[in-house]
Amino acid sequence: MSRVFEGRRVWRMDPDQYWTATRLLAMAARERFGSVGVVIGIANGGRAPAYAIGAETGAVVVIAEASHNASEEIGLPATGEVTYDLSPVRQTPPGPILVVDDICGSGATLTAVVSGLPKSGVRTVTLCRNAGAPPSLPDLYVWEVADWVIFPWERTPPGQQTSRLPDTVGVRSW
Repeated sequence: MSRVFEGRRVWRMDPDQYWTATRLLAMAARERFGSVGVVIGIANGGRAPAYAIGAETGAVVVIAEASHNASEEIGLPATGEVTYDLSPVRQTPPGPILVVDDICGSGATLTAVVSGLPKSGVRTVTLCRNAGAPPSLPDLYVWEVADWVIFPWERTPPGQQTSRLPDTVGVRSW
């Protein structure tokens, strides 16, 4: 499991891009997977998109804590060690589950969280997918990237130059 960082730029997702992407992901999830009963947002990065997708699909939203990176430092290598707490999920109604995060980097966080859920009816959705992510993860995403991404809820480090993500061409899947 390794992420790809070409080192050419640091991407920035604008708020308008974020809202467009979450609406597209919600529509694609309904079209491809049917009804969505529960949206699980992986905190911290999956919190905002989970609430946006949950609002669009009418699903119950639950936030699960998970930690992979030791800090928010740009370009930090993936350790593969993920800690998570799915206890909030245990009190949700049964139903098709959509696990949401901001990005699938190495795939370790999504894999860890999904491994603690029922074996059927679980789908994964992220705004971005790193080019080094394992094949088939996530089920749906909007941008494939090979450099760091700063999301609308994150602070850009002082003096850090960023490039706006390209406009979306739609939802991608496997």
